[in-house]
Amino acid sequence: MKGRRLHSNVLGLMVLSLFIFHFRPSYAQGNYLQDFQRLSERTIMGTARYVGMSGAMSAIGGDPSAALDNPAGLGLYRHSEALISFDYMHGITRQKDATLKGRTGLFMVPQASLVFSFPTPTENGKGVQSHTLMFAYNRVHSYSRLYDLAGQDNPSLGSVLDMYKCSLEIPYNPYLYNQTNTLVLRESGYVNEYAVDWAINVSNRFYWGVGLHIHSFVFSNEASYHETFAELDATGKNRCNANITSLFFSGADCALSTGFLYRPASWVRLGFGIQTPSVGAFNLITTGKFEARTDTMRIAPTWEDRGRVPDYHQPLHTSTSVAFQFGYYGILAFQYDYRHTPRAYDVHSLRTGLEVIPVAGLYINAGYAYESMFRKEYTPVPIDKEFIRQDAYFQYPQWSQYVSAGIGYRGSNFVAQLAYQYRWQSVNVYAHENAMNYPYAVHTDTHRVVLTIGWHR
Repeated sequence: MKGRRLHSNVLGLMVLSLFIFHFRPSYAQGNYLQDFQRLSERTIMGTARYVGMSGAMSAIGGDPSAALDNPAGLGLYRHSEALISFDYMHGITRQKDATLKGRTGLFMVPQASLVFSFPTPTENGKGVQSHTLMFAYNRVHSYSRLYDLAGQDNPSLGSVLDMYKCSLEIPYNPYLYNQTNTLVLRESGYVNEYAVDWAINVSNRFYWGVGLHIHSFVFSNEASYHETFAELDATGKNRCNANITSLFFSGADCALSTGFLYRPASWVRLGFGIQTPSVGAFNLITTGKFEARTDTMRIAPTWEDRGRVPDYHQPLHTSTSVAFQFGYYGILAFQYDYRHTPRAYDVHSLRTGLEVIPVAGLYINAGYAYESMFRKEYTPVPIDKEFIRQDAYFQYPQWSQYVSAGIGYRGSNFVAQLAYQYRWQSVNVYAHENAMNYPYAVHTDTHRVVLTIGWHR
């Protein structure tokens, strides 16, 4: 009876937490939709085992990074553990049908964690078997990207300024032809997470966990757009328009997470995790200026705007998964993740991971993930009519795919893991709101190598 009451109490707490988390505030997004997209971006990062499995670990657990999707997986720990990971990322952006490339490289520590397991076994194996507490740092996204793009026949930036009847003396001639343009974008920054998670193991069949996750954000973007026309000015130089901007935002928020993992039989595991929309504050600084070369060079003053990104909450994130265990020889997992932001992006992610254990202590894993990203409604980023905010560049990520592989060793006290991940993504990049029919079609390739070492007892 005691065991049944405990099962009922734990299940009741789980249902109550999910009921509370279901209700979330609604918010307007307006012209800040591109900021929300940047703030909401995530990448499959973490321990080498997590990366090698392409993040398909919500129903597997036993790894600090698995708690990103489902904290209940911590309940499978039998020993205390300390892990730290090192990550090198190399990114390449290529424009379709062009030879230009942008390259970036970044070394980081994406994960560090302390896991404390407190066994409380019972004689009959029923009831609470252990509690697990984890303190963790995670890099959940890095902004490191360089676009070097070029195009022809795009709608003129001058047409946008003319549409707004701007007071700047930038000429616009709708009959100009043979226009060429260039756009150089450089992004940098990160999203860090600091988490406290707790999980409970009931009868070695049911695991439940909760967590508090605090995020810090830093993002920087520098952009330079130039368009040149075949028409010459009085000095024999090509007429041109330019928009040069920078964007910086920073902030912090926090969210709650909960989840469960259930083993109805020794060969199957079912997992579900949910993270609430966040509460936080974000500061924004933008600078920008327009330039034009007509008969003489005219340079607009540089404007700076400081403000806050209004009403932003990180999206609701759910993770549903199933894993099949083949004795002591391996495990196969499938996972579906969903992130929802009203009137912005819904992200659907399908992940699968396979781990094989050829001999005790040695494991080899591989994974694949597909992630969609789309906008519910067309919302361009207009240039501010008062010229305060001029960072009108925006992106439509189309999809992302990951393939990965890894190898690891777990001894009596030492843990070592190594993984490689290849990610490719399709993105449409737009210079300004009148360029909707003329995007730069971009493919981004990212190579990542992760090393994780640790100790356990």
